[in-house]
Parts: sequence; C-alpha cells; structure tokens
Amino acid sequence: MKKILLSTLILFVTSEIFAQLELGAHGGWLWTGRIPAWLQDIKVSDEGNYGITAGYQIREEMLVNFEWNHTENKATFREYLISGGLGDVVTTPLTLNYYMLGFNYLVTFNEPLVPYGLINLGILHSKSEGFNNVSGDSNTWFTAGLGGGLRYYLSDRVGIKLQARLLLPMQFGGVGFGCGIGTGGGGCGAGVSTYTNIIQGDFTGGIVLKLGE
Repeated sequence: MKKILLSTLILFVTSEIFAQLELGAHGGWLWTGRIPAWLQDIKVSDEGNYGITAGYQIREEMLVNFEWNHTENKATFREYLISGGLGDVVTTPLTLNYYMLGFNYLVTFNEPLVPYGLINLGILHSKSEGFNNVSGDSNTWFTAGLGGGLRYYLSDRVGIKLQARLLLPMQFGGVGFGCGIGTGGGGCGAGVSTYTNIIQGDFTGGIVLKLGE
C-alpha cells in the first residue's frame, strides 16, 4: 500500500512539474556592431544564429526561461605594429555563445495570440582562433537582454514565436586579437586590448512545445 501511495505521489508531482514546462528551438540573425579600439574599430560580422530554450511557467502570465544562443562570426581589424602604426587587415573566426536566464511576461487574454516582453541576464563566452604566430583566446563577459515578441499557439501544446531583442551591455576586453608577422616581414606587433560597451541585437523565429495542458 505504501509503495502504491509513494508511486502515486511521485507521478502526481512529476506530472505537475512537466505540465508547466515549455521547450523551444529558434534560429535567426544577430547584429553585432563594432568594438572601438585604439586607432581603429574592430568589426564583428553579422551572422545567423540558433539556439534552444527551456521555460517553467510559475504563473499564468510569467515564464522563467533559460536560453542558449550560438553564432559563428568573423572579426576584422588591422594589425598593430611595434612601430605604433597599423599593419595588414586581418580576419579571424570568432565564436559567440550566450547563456541567458530571465523572465517572459505573457499577455494571455487574447489566446492563441500571446504577446510577451522579456528581460534576461547571463554571460557571453567568446572564442577567437589564432593566426600567424598569435594564439587564440577565449573570454567570458556579463550581458543583459531586453526585448519582446509574439507567440501563436497552433494547439494546446505547439506554437510558433517571433522575437526581437537588444543585448546590452556587452563587455569586451583584451579579446585576444593579436597581430602576427606582416607580409613584408618585421616583428610581431602588439595585441588588441579594448574594454567597452557595445549594443547588439537579434531577431529570431522558432517553435515552442508545451509539455502539459
């Protein structure tokens, strides 16, 4: 009898937890901007991004949400020379991974169309590849997101969403964009070191799946 009661309790608690879960997958576009540096701006390419989300609905209008977002970018800049000038233009691969935790505020009075606002906080992990005789580097920075979007539920369990967001501030500092030996010879120049706030933004669309009613 105790085993039956325990199994019933576990099944009830598990079903209640999963009933509030929402999973999602998305893809879109990330606008990156430029990173101000000494004598130049470092241009980070705008690229497509993709990711997954997992949310838990704590109230009808409030969803706690975790998100992973991935982008493969390129950073373009000119080498710094020991002489103090700028050398050749260099482009190196740059990988960005966002890990964000936040809240979605859902306006649910007009279902199946549900507008929502969002705010989230998290980290950005960036990794640059090496070139010439300069090694790559990786860094982790604090970031915040602010935006909103629309959900449209095709059924009680499946929906689609569109979302627009600003990512700010994003901190870059000593991101490891060094310079190697130039095409004309000489020595290795100084590395790029910068610390500044820039604003990024992304626009994504995807699918959401509710695990309960």
